[in-house]
Amino acid sequence: MRYEKIYVETLAKFAAGGGMRPVCIVWEDGARFDIDKVRFIERAPSRVGSVMPVRYTCMIGGRERYLYFERDGERWFVEREVQ
Repeated sequence: MRYEKIYVETLAKFAAGGGMRPVCIVWEDGARFDIDKVRFIERAPSRVGSVMPVRYTCMIGGRERYLYFERDGERWFVEREVQ
């Protein structure tokens, strides 16, 4: 199984004491998906090329999804399965 990296617009909250939490992603076609809950935040490899991003394990529409943040490029991405 192959995956591709899809960069997504992401809205995030920044706490006064530091840290950030994604609250919503905007897909390539403009569809908006609210993040119901962030379950875990950790440095973890993705299945696509990236220099050890920060992985946010999120609940979106009742399903667990991974959202990654690349610190070097200051960008968010998700993985999409390629058929």
